[in-house]
Amino acid sequence: MADAPAPRGAVPGVRRGAVTAVPFAVATAAYVGVFVAHRDRLPGRIATHFSGDGTADGFMGRTAALWFATGLLVGLGLLFTVVTVATRDTSGFRVTAALGVGSAVTLGYLSVVTVLANSDVPDPAAVELPVRHAAASLLLGVATGASAWWLIGPGPRPAPPPPGPSLRLAEGEAAAWSRTAVSRPMLLVAAAVTLGALYALVSASWPTGLPLLAVGLLCAAFAAVRVTVDRRGVTVASTVLPRPRLILPLDTVTGADSVHVHALGDFGGWGYRIRSNRRGFVLRSGEALSVRTKAGRAYVVTVDDATTAAALLNGLVARGTGERG
Repeated sequence: MADAPAPRGAVPGVRRGAVTAVPFAVATAAYVGVFVAHRDRLPGRIATHFSGDGTADGFMGRTAALWFATGLLVGLGLLFTVVTVATRDTSGFRVTAALGVGSAVTLGYLSVVTVLANSDVPDPAAVELPVRHAAASLLLGVATGASAWWLIGPGPRPAPPPPGPSLRLAEGEAAAWSRTAVSRPMLLVAAAVTLGALYALVSASWPTGLPLLAVGLLCAAFAAVRVTVDRRGVTVASTVLPRPRLILPLDTVTGADSVHVHALGDFGGWGYRIRSNRRGFVLRSGEALSVRTKAGRAYVVTVDDATTAAALLNGLVARGTGERG
């Protein structure tokens, strides 16, 4: 079984982490510095949340506000840093880094201007934060995130994989392979979300319960998929629902291989994942079937005995090519 090759010239893990850690560190330092410098000018209770017209509608103690905003910035910084370090796929790293940098700028800006808006105001209820600040924070976040995405660049294309195993098939010989792949973590998430949805529905909270129920049932439906390889090509379908399903006709396939994937590092998580020129049903880390198509895209699905599936698919493709030739 071959490991999924990392892109040549990929950004080292320490540098990847710094891309998101540094902006959050700067945002945290700026917020704490401004807060400490204005501490004596702040009331004991400060406005921390504002309505659509800019008037204060949420308040917090001065010390609690400092710890809350600092904890939020540090926590999100750690989260984005861990994800960017773990992400080995270049396109996934670009997206994660862009989101991290944009989030750091947006939250840092809003945290600082909130402190400034509360300075020298005796009554926190009178504090206002004009909507232009929210707009400015979003624009700055989008601009810096897009700049990070552009500066990182797409990176070099990965080296082409070596030819996979092939099962020799005689003309007219029929063969098929099928396996079910189950994600226990997704089943647990589905169960937890569904229970939360049922509780919300019983509590008469329909706006919350119905969306949660839909998410829970959708997670349950795709926590187990059946992967089939036969003369028609490759089919990946939920074991519960007939649709949607992924079908790769045999005449669109150029080859297949068994690879080892890391759910977070290669695809940024679990479920149906989309990357540049790569798609995947990633239910866990480990063995996976990787199918290459004529369009230059690879489809990956985590499933046991992927070596046999790849060999059969390569044999079917080779026989079909020979028959057309």
